[in-house]
Amino acid sequence: MNNFSHYFELYPVSTAPFMHRMLEDYRIRKPFAGMTIAHNVPLTRTTLLKIACLKESGAVLTVTNPSFIKESKETLEVLEKEGVLYTPLHQLKGTYDFLLDCGAELVNQCQATKGIVELTRTGAIRYENYQDTQSPIVSVDDTRLKSLETCLGTGEGVYRAISQLSKQPIDNKKVLIFGFGKVGTGIAYYFAQKTPHITVIDMLPERLNLITSKGYTAVSGSEQKDVEIAIKDADIIITATGIKDLLSQSYKRRWFKGKILANAGAEDEFGFNFSEKSVLANKKPVNFALEEPTLMEFLDPIFFAHNLAIEDALHNPTAGFRPLDNSHDNRIVKSWAQHHNWSLKKLDDTF
Repeated sequence: MNNFSHYFELYPVSTAPFMHRMLEDYRIRKPFAGMTIAHNVPLTRTTLLKIACLKESGAVLTVTNPSFIKESKETLEVLEKEGVLYTPLHQLKGTYDFLLDCGAELVNQCQATKGIVELTRTGAIRYENYQDTQSPIVSVDDTRLKSLETCLGTGEGVYRAISQLSKQPIDNKKVLIFGFGKVGTGIAYYFAQKTPHITVIDMLPERLNLITSKGYTAVSGSEQKDVEIAIKDADIIITATGIKDLLSQSYKRRWFKGKILANAGAEDEFGFNFSEKSVLANKKPVNFALEEPTLMEFLDPIFFAHNLAIEDALHNPTAGFRPLDNSHDNRIVKSWAQHHNWSLKKLDDTF
């Protein structure tokens, strides 16, 4: 059975410099010695590096797994071997010094005495409106560095999943993307490496201008006839709006016949008019059909920031919701870009 050390070998410094750096730092400093932490982040093999760092910090950890993804048997075996307590989400209750959350799923069943750290946009929205707290709530989503995962990481994962699951070459295919937020932006970027035929549908005028400026074809979601033409002309159709049942409520099912269909959102954006078998990965977020939905190089800075935000909250214990301190955000983005040979200008041009 593998232990934490195996995964640091599997993901070396070249792939996960932030996790390796944090592991050594926490091993020396023990910054959270004796603190209790409830940790709710998808239990994949990559997450084991993040958890290993927290164990080295001296914290007393309780690990669970979000409701939207099944934990892997492999991770549970490693946690047991390392002596880290795992509790199913529906059974996790009580008071902890810190809650490290994903999707604000701990908010109604656990309490935090020193702080809460949230990873996602959905969770950030919920915690921003959360009144029952005397502690800081730090959002990692409200940062530039989150785009490394949400834009680049998810975009690459969606591209990789569609390439594998469709079993068809992507070169020169006509790709239609619904939505040009962080996820849609990343999807367009990666597909554009293989085909010049990228069309994006969005409702917001500022996004339509941005789509055009990047060299893609922009279609307003309010122009029904233009959307119909774009759907019928596409080879691959990907949803990334976050709106449940969007395509079933808005468009005719027959327009999509013979297309490769994929959902990149947490919600079923294809909806009731589409069978599971008609959409890749049975309508679930398509990249989660992969063993590694997001590559470690994109998760590494996010995991680092999620753990680092504990120290942000300890340094500034002011109650209420706020983003991770901007100085941390800029430093992490700059360091990631240098390590992975991306210029800051290229990042600016991408998201």
